[in-house]
Amino acid sequence: MTRRYFVFLAFTLCAGASCSTPPAAPPEKAPDENAAIEALEAVNQAQQDFIRRTRRYALTYDELVRDYLLKEKPTSETTGYDVILKPSPDAVSYTIIATPRSDAEKFRHFFTDKTGVIRAETGRAATAESPEM
Repeated sequence: MTRRYFVFLAFTLCAGASCSTPPAAPPEKAPDENAAIEALEAVNQAQQDFIRRTRRYALTYDELVRDYLLKEKPTSETTGYDVILKPSPDAVSYTIIATPRSDAEKFRHFFTDKTGVIRAETGRAATAESPEM
């Protein structure tokens, strides 16, 4: 009798949401150029504050967040962009590129570095030679 109860209970639980197909992944955020620009500006400011404190640039977003210079790491979930920090090996400079996660040919791509100047190109990767915003 007890075994039948457990089988019934297991069947009842599986009939609910726990054994159904996994939930669909949340839809990917469309590229938000304003959010990407704000993220680049925030990282540039955080890097300027970091170098004043440590005499080098941060190598990771985690360093900036840990030192309370950046609220959070820029993510594709919040910006619709992959925002990649590329520090130099000696930490005397850095670059950041922001690439749209979808429709890359329609949206602007961004580039910035220790100068704080944000540069943009539509439909292709931005570089240090791209036009300033």
